[in-house]
Amino acid sequence: MTEELTLPQEDALALLRSATNISLARESHDKAGLTLALDENLQLWTAIQTLVSRKDHPLNTEAKTNLIKLANFVVAKTLKDGCDAADETLDTLENMNLQIAEGLLEHQAA
Repeated sequence: MTEELTLPQEDALALLRSATNISLARESHDKAGLTLALDENLQLWTAIQTLVSRKDHPLNTEAKTNLIKLANFVVAKTLKDGCDAADETLDTLENMNLQIAEGLLEHQAA
């Protein structure tokens, strides 16, 4: 019997996959793969920004504001630098995804 994932678990999984795809492309020095991974990450964060910007979204205002700021950062860095981004920027993008995913899963367990 397969257990269905909750919405926060699905969101966490999407963020983890995105971070993993960026990391794997970097490790293999796959510029095309990195471009694809960054584009998918950009789409993910654009979706997050769109969802939390809705007035009827249940998150509190502070959490919404923080997620929108993070999304703006991801969009700006990705569009400006793309796959030529500095290692520090790519590390930041990966770590943001991992930390948000961790937070989603911790909140789910609470």
